[in-house]
Amino acid sequence: MQIGCLIYIVFWLIGTAVGGGIGGVIGIVLASLLNNVVIKNQDIPGNVLYAVTALSAKVMRADNRIQRSELYLFKNFMLSYFGQTAASKSIDILKDIKDKSISIEKQCATLNNILNYTEKLEIIRFLFQLAYIDGDLNQRELLILNNISAYLQIRQQDYNYIRNTYFYYSQRQSRSHSEEYSRSYQTSTRAKDYAILGVSETDSNDEIKKAYRRLAVENHPDKIEHLGETARKKAEENFVKINEAYQRIKKERNIV
Repeated sequence: MQIGCLIYIVFWLIGTAVGGGIGGVIGIVLASLLNNVVIKNQDIPGNVLYAVTALSAKVMRADNRIQRSELYLFKNFMLSYFGQTAASKSIDILKDIKDKSISIEKQCATLNNILNYTEKLEIIRFLFQLAYIDGDLNQRELLILNNISAYLQIRQQDYNYIRNTYFYYSQRQSRSHSEEYSRSYQTSTRAKDYAILGVSETDSNDEIKKAYRRLAVENHPDKIEHLGETARKKAEENFVKINEAYQRIKKERNIV
């Protein structure tokens, strides 16, 4: 039985014994408050912490250097999602493995055994953010991110949605993009909308509706509420982007 369930049961029993039905309700309220504190501060499994740190190091080392901005983002991610203790441990792990060989397959296997699908999506989103912090996504970074996504068993449409969001901005900011690319993005909002849903303009209306519904379910903020306020706010932003993109496509194509 999970620790959260035990907290609720114990406080409900104590509250009921002391104050009857009203006491039980008060006990549940107190349990909810305590549960948030316990979950926020309990240690995450060491192998999960190591795996997330190792994959982050792999992405940071893609351009043969680790920048201060990358370290800052990494530390803040670990702090926001896993707490102060985990963040401190992750920095120590990063120092220890920064020059060591890292097996993407092995670290992803660890996460597959412990994290749920929505949590793994959050890891992929963070790794893309980490790679893009310098304003560019190079081919080596994309290759590493693609391999991590594959080993984490992320569905292709979900990966495309995350990748296209960052790849679109990376290409738009690049000074070396071709005229062909510029022409293809003259209708930038329209192209971005299809990229967000992980679909193409040649897909049928039914395929687009199916992609939207799946993304809406998988990216619903309630699915990662237990990861804290930062994660929830990010999920809300993603959810809004998905919905707005679909509404524009729906209007353009007269999807019923």
